[in-house]
Amino acid sequence: MTSIENNILNRAEFEIFLMLYASHVDYVYTEEEENYIRSISDPKTYEKIFELFKNTTDYSCLKIILKNKEAHFDNEKEKNYYFNLLKKIFEVDGNYSRIEKSFIIFFEKLLETEKI
Repeated sequence: MTSIENNILNRAEFEIFLMLYASHVDYVYTEEEENYIRSISDPKTYEKIFELFKNTTDYSCLKIILKNKEAHFDNEKEKNYYFNLLKKIFEVDGNYSRIEKSFIIFFEKLLETEKI
């Protein structure tokens, strides 16, 4: 596992990272998605995490999410919070695509996974 994959992100960083990952599952990062993510984060954290995201492979992104799941998904309330966050980012551009809906199912299974 690379040092990038070992990153334990704080809650704000993880939220941005997760939303960036989710907003790219349909291969289109819309202006509405970017504006929404920026609106709920501070500029410095957004830039830091966006830089991490764009320089990380898809596989490594999944490893980062798995590495951080224990810190951020320790109960049902937290899981529901993050699932609602994902639904918001998917709906923000007015196009909640089939790919994005499928990602919710994949993400749920990913959270049940020990390692990838």
